[in-house]
Amino acid sequence: MESRTSTTPMSTENRDYACPQCGETGAVTTSPYRHTFRYGSGESTVDLTVELPLRRCSTCEFEFLDDEAEHLEHEAICAHLGVLSPKEIRGIREAYDLSRNEFAQVTGLGEATLNRWENSIKIQTLANDRYLRLLALPLNMQRLKRFGSSAQTSSSSVNPNGGKFQALSESDIARHQQGQGSFSLRKVA
Repeated sequence: MESRTSTTPMSTENRDYACPQCGETGAVTTSPYRHTFRYGSGESTVDLTVELPLRRCSTCEFEFLDDEAEHLEHEAICAHLGVLSPKEIRGIREAYDLSRNEFAQVTGLGEATLNRWENSIKIQTLANDRYLRLLALPLNMQRLKRFGSSAQTSSSSVNPNGGKFQALSESDIARHQQGQGSFSLRKVA
């Protein structure tokens, strides 16, 4: 079993936290906490170490970790796997000044999927990570945008019934309802 240490810096931003235990505002201090956790299963299990912001209320002495700690653990896992972090994924999208919806439309990725990746809810597959890395290159994004706009204009001229199956007309449906003729789907050459 391997052991790795994350060097992801924790936020030094000093916010006025309210203690989740006693509700006191302004009494919460932050100190670094070296945390080791296991990731993976079987022979691929590794111990990952990350420095997390430990919050402590000076009024009630309650200690806690918050969402920033969860994000830092997630980034440590991404670093271990060699995939883009949520911040890097968001950075690619924001570099093109696109909303999540716009980015999803251009790339074919789901908006909800992007949300999960950008908010440390899920880690992208290696294939999607490679796709995102290609999207970081402006020339690839320009090509994809061009492809998307030409596909939209050409798809509007395609006959929706021009596929493998013949569409039923209203008269075919009426004949079937009256018991005249039989209804069946047939492959059109």
